[in-house]
Order: sequence, then structure tokens, then C-alpha cells
Amino acid sequence: MNAWQAFRVTMGSVLHDKGAVLPAVLGGILYCFFYPLPYLPQTVRHVPVAVADYDASPLSRQFARDLDATPDVQVKAVVSSVQEAVPLLQRLQIGGIIAIPPDFWRDVMRGSPTGVTVMSDGGYIVVDGTVLSTTANVLLRDAVEAAPHTAELIAAHVPPDALMRAAHAGPVLVKQPLFNTVQGYESYVVPASMGLIVHQLLLIGICIVIGTWIEAGRWSIAPGGRLAPGAFFGMLAAFSLLAWCALLFWIGFVFWFHDLPRAGNLAAAITVGALYAVAIGALGVVLGCWMADRERALQIIGSISIPLLFLSGFAFPVESIPHPVVWLSYLLPSTHGIQAMLKFNQMGASWYEARFEVLRLLLVTAMYMALAWILARRRVSRGFHI
Repeated sequence: MNAWQAFRVTMGSVLHDKGAVLPAVLGGILYCFFYPLPYLPQTVRHVPVAVADYDASPLSRQFARDLDATPDVQVKAVVSSVQEAVPLLQRLQIGGIIAIPPDFWRDVMRGSPTGVTVMSDGGYIVVDGTVLSTTANVLLRDAVEAAPHTAELIAAHVPPDALMRAAHAGPVLVKQPLFNTVQGYESYVVPASMGLIVHQLLLIGICIVIGTWIEAGRWSIAPGGRLAPGAFFGMLAAFSLLAWCALLFWIGFVFWFHDLPRAGNLAAAITVGALYAVAIGALGVVLGCWMADRERALQIIGSISIPLLFLSGFAFPVESIPHPVVWLSYLLPSTHGIQAMLKFNQMGASWYEARFEVLRLLLVTAMYMALAWILARRRVSRGFHI
């Protein structure tokens, strides 16, 4: 059987098998609408908090009003002590407590070090981070506006060392994100998860097809019990094309539909997507020959999705992962494919800037292609599964 015939047979095996077509074709389409749903709000809004005002000064009351005016935090109660607010936090009626210390107004006017305390139960990291960052921004703005000018400080007989500290204070920090400009969760999670979603869905579909052939005792692309090189590459081309089409669907339609960061270096993203698709196809053949059972595909591949997500390096810092585990992750196409796609499509990197990810992906692809050829020939020659 030549390459074109094997391509047609393999594509027909996928499209006519309900178990394979669901993850390989329909799964990517369904995921594009349902997976981003939890992240559509992008950022946390209107987190209820309580303000424990120990100062009861005009500045502390202004701070509470300004805090309530932000879209991220909503002041539900202003109390005189933290003890009054703790029951609200325990009943989950508020997401945090902001304590304004005594003499807050006096310390700001004097230029003395001061601050507020933010407390929470620590169970919701995103909520805690929102309350903390919003409180810090409002505090900085109110403190700068309330602080007197140098002439007023001199008239108030402020010590010279305090004047020097005020004069040499650094400029106000302006934070401007480069790639995730809206600083939202959808813009952060979905583009990175896309590479893993396609990876896992296509692996399941490929393993189902390979498992079906092995269980039947004959491969549709090797009717004579001998797998020709042309038939192997035709099969691999069919699997890779399905993966590449899924990747193009996501970076072309899904990112536009959800208005996500995209098309930074579109040509490179499409090219490296094709290489990533070949790696997925080769790995699928390897796993299919190893499992030799269509029912195991979903059980095994589905169970390793979360570890692969963390090993890819976007959900968890690589520097915090043990070195042996990082070395193990280099054997996975998803590690290099996800990073390369992010650099090209979201960050607009050049080939030189993403050279390490591309080279590693090339090496992993070549390795799995060779391994797929060896295992597929061995399975075909045996004609039965172990």
C-alpha cells in the first residue's frame, strides 16, 4: 500500500469510528466553546471586604470610600476592630479584612512609615491577590495625595532626614503588561491550554484507531502483514493533518472568537504548529502500539493531563520543579510545543528567540517518529496483541 492509499484508509478509520472521531474531530470544536466559559469574566470583580478602622480620621474614611469606588473591591462593612469583622469572614460574607492602624493619618502627614493590614482565610488565592493589589494601589494613591509638599513639611518643623527621604522617593510605578494586556485569566489560561487540549484529544483518537487495528489482528494499512515505509508515512500524515487542523482552528478561529492575544508571529506559529502536529501523531502511534487496547486510551491519557499541564511550564514555574522532573518533561512534545506556540502566537517572538523550543521539538519529533516506525512494524508483523 502506498502513502496516499494509507492516508485515505487512516483518515477513513478515524472518521468512521465514533470512538475516535469524537475526541479527534468533534472534541476540539466542543472544547473551544465550553472550556473558556469559567474564564470569561477574565478578572475578579466586586470582592466584598470589611474595613477595620482603628484611626477614624478623615484620611482613613477617604481610604475606605476610595476602596469601595474601585471595580475590584466592595466595602460591605466598616467596623472599629478586626474582631467585629472576623465572624463575617468565617461565614464567607466577605473575602477579606483590611485593618487601618491607629495614627494612620498622623504618620502619613509626617512622612513616617505606615501601612494597612490585609487579612483573609487564604483559601482563595485569586480573591486574596485581588484584595491585596487593589488595597495597595488605593493606599499608594491616597497617601501621595494626602502627603504635604516640602514647604509644608518645613513649616511643620519636620526633621531633615525625613525631608531627604521624601525628596529622594522613587517615581510612581506604572505597570503595563506586554502580552496579557487585560491581565485576565482567559487570556492567560486558554492560549496555553490549547496546545495541551489538542495534544490530549488527538492522542486519544489515534490510540483508539491503533488499538482497534491491533485488537482485530490486522492493520488496515498493511493488508499483507507487512508495513511499507510509504504506508507508515501516509498513516502518520493523516494523524498529523488532523492535529494540525485542530491547532489552526484554535489559533485562527477560537482566539479571534474569544478576542485573545494572537497573531504575534502567525507564519511561525503555523509552521511550528505543523511540526508539533507531527510530534503528536508519532507519539500517538507509539502509545497506541504500547497500549494495544482502544479502551485504555481515555483511561491513561486522560489521567495524565494535569501533570502534563504543570510540566509544560506555564501553570507552574519551571524553577520550582525538581531537575529530574524537568529533564523528564523534555521528552514530552507538549512541553516544547506549548512554549513554542505561546512565544510565536502570543508574544510575537522571532525564530531566533524561540530557537531552543523549536530545536527540542525537532529532536523529540524525530525520536518519536523513529520509535513509532519500530513499534508499528513489530505490531504488524506479530498480527496479535500481547
